[in-house]
Amino acid sequence: MNWKIIDSLASPDTGSFFSIAQSSRNLKLILWCKGDYFLRQGNILTTAALGLLVDGRPRNISVIHASPYNPHIWQNLVHKTNCPGNTKAALTFCQKENGCLFALCPYGLKAYNPHSGQQNENRQQV
Repeated sequence: MNWKIIDSLASPDTGSFFSIAQSSRNLKLILWCKGDYFLRQGNILTTAALGLLVDGRPRNISVIHASPYNPHIWQNLVHKTNCPGNTKAALTFCQKENGCLFALCPYGLKAYNPHSGQQNENRQQV
């Protein structure tokens, strides 16, 4: 099944992201995902035997939870995710860099640090 991504939000506190996905029958879901690929508006997410494909290519994405789209819930997520990139403004600097669990910033606002996500995950497990 194909799902068109309508919007996405990064959650730096959790290292996960939320996306609105719409089916060809206008069913909308809010997806809570984790992985090394950030879904963007206009991407096509396809469920396949090999896993999830984004625009026809396999990507490392896990869907943690899917729920029916509700505009009030989405607005709550917009206000709670607290990522500067979610504002869609042209930014060049991340003010949340130290508290972010993404090793690779979904918006390209900080330098790639392959150990930052891993270190933060280890810290949370202790």
